[in-house]
Amino acid sequence: MTLIHASARRIAVAVVVSIAAVLPAPSLPAGDTAYTRGYLDALLDDRFPGLGLKVRSLTPDGAATLTARACLGPSQRRDIERLVLKTGGVKALVWDGSADCAWPPAAAEAGAASLDFRMLPEDELFAPLLADPRQPRFSMSYQRYKTPAQEFSAAGVAFGEYFGLATGFFGESGGSQIGIQGAVFALFNLDAASNDLVNADYWIGLPLSYRRGPWSFVTRVYHQSSHLGDEFILGNPGVNRMNLSYEDLEALVSYEWERWRLYGGGGYLLHSEPELARGHWQAGTEFVQPGVGGGLSLIAAADVQAWGELDWRRSGSFQAGFEFRNTNRRRVRLMFEHFRGHSPNGQFYRDRLRYSGVGVYFGF
Repeated sequence: MTLIHASARRIAVAVVVSIAAVLPAPSLPAGDTAYTRGYLDALLDDRFPGLGLKVRSLTPDGAATLTARACLGPSQRRDIERLVLKTGGVKALVWDGSADCAWPPAAAEAGAASLDFRMLPEDELFAPLLADPRQPRFSMSYQRYKTPAQEFSAAGVAFGEYFGLATGFFGESGGSQIGIQGAVFALFNLDAASNDLVNADYWIGLPLSYRRGPWSFVTRVYHQSSHLGDEFILGNPGVNRMNLSYEDLEALVSYEWERWRLYGGGGYLLHSEPELARGHWQAGTEFVQPGVGGGLSLIAAADVQAWGELDWRRSGSFQAGFEFRNTNRRRVRLMFEHFRGHSPNGQFYRDRLRYSGVGVYFGF
């Protein structure tokens, strides 16, 4: 009977949280700490599954201490804090050491198993790189292209995402995860009679990521292959198609501090066709200022890359704009963007390119 009652309570809480997801957050009763703690625990489990978020303590005047099973970065904490404070039942929020993985949870101290292996996690430990032109994502951009040979209006479209497969296999030493990433990056010439598809890059990778507090790491093996559009080939008979493809082993490290993020790393081509110089490096920075108006955040990002095949000449991608997100993790960014360097589009990698434009980016 106890098990049945517990299951009934969980179902009731789930129903309440599901309704809350589509309605404005209610004003929680002041002073009823037991009710508020139960509501917040259920809300956090629904909106941020897999992180093990719990209210460790809650005082009658609304000061809450949160604990987490995972190591959280500043951006994750901001999202969680925004959700909790919006309920009105919490006036001040602090984190205990578990969110930094600075000390093992009580279960580990008591001798419980340290592994917390779970399948299909919803959280991504290594946050996407905002200004990287080849970051798997859903986006569409209008860009004004300038190359040594021509100038035209272009549309850049990307369809891609990260999907977590398993997490927790590093035990209590930090958050760990393995997943899969895939994307298609397409470029269209809007000045052509039929908006010709110029190039499409196909990208798939297997990333292994790790997080401990503000530090996060990712190493991945990925494949990219590039293909010219049929209309582009027919309209440019002098262009010879190149079968460009490669497999790359890449490693990146990221550090988040308050509203800033810094990252850097490099990679080594395992195989390429045609044969390319193997080394490359990448670095960048991101800035997020939440709460600039309504649900808007101000965002600025820069990404710099250099490849040995191009004599280590740098290419820079820069973005600035606004992001809107609701109380869960869905978000939309409107970004003004500028790129200068070598083209990221397939076999045109040797061409110098400059473009400016505006893009819309969708996060799930």
